[in-house]
Amino acid sequence: MNIEKPIHDLYSHTYISLKNKYLFHSVGKAANSTVKYFLYAEESRGTRLKYDNVHDRRASPLVSPFQLPSSCLFDIFSSEEYFKFTFVRNPYSRLLSCYLDRIIPKRSTPYKELVKYLGRDIGYDVSFSEFIEAVCSQSNYEQNNHWRLQYADAMCDILKYSYIGKQEVFSESMSDIWGNIFPGSIVPDFGSKNMSPSKTNSASKVANYWTNDLRRMVAKRYEKDFLNFNYSF
Repeated sequence: MNIEKPIHDLYSHTYISLKNKYLFHSVGKAANSTVKYFLYAEESRGTRLKYDNVHDRRASPLVSPFQLPSSCLFDIFSSEEYFKFTFVRNPYSRLLSCYLDRIIPKRSTPYKELVKYLGRDIGYDVSFSEFIEAVCSQSNYEQNNHWRLQYADAMCDILKYSYIGKQEVFSESMSDIWGNIFPGSIVPDFGSKNMSPSKTNSASKVANYWTNDLRRMVAKRYEKDFLNFNYSF
């Protein structure tokens, strides 16, 4: 397989249920914490298992690609027997959410990667325009998964998805997915939980940060996301 991201991102962000025959790919800053909360709860129903941190991959009830033989993984990727889904988000609000959540606090691994890329020291205040200019100049492989082109991160050239949900209509998308992967199970109230560790309300702040020049830059660099996932430029 030819993927446009480090192999550890494939291992960390691809979740497979052998029992219920589905594959979930988590896109950074696109509802992935909340999706995993509901999946983990259903997968472990009837057990005493609890998952305090859905980001701890070592404790996940779902299988990672590195745990499977390559022939089995290929079959899952190509088979229509497995329901394959992911969630995406408007590139403008996703990038702003990433900036507010991962860059401003100056503590995250993505922040450290970014200041190194900029040739700056830890503690440097990265402006929003610097952030956008930097991420737009990076290749898909260089980009951190929190701001990587979603089309590339979700490996859309390789995976034929059964369903691509949208964060903006999360409950509706998740209900459709649930009916396919857990038929007969009670459908949870998907609007009752937002498991993101950092809620930035970025959609309401878009107008405060985006200039026309920055919008045009993102529209060009993230064109595949806008076109393939039907978001307005």
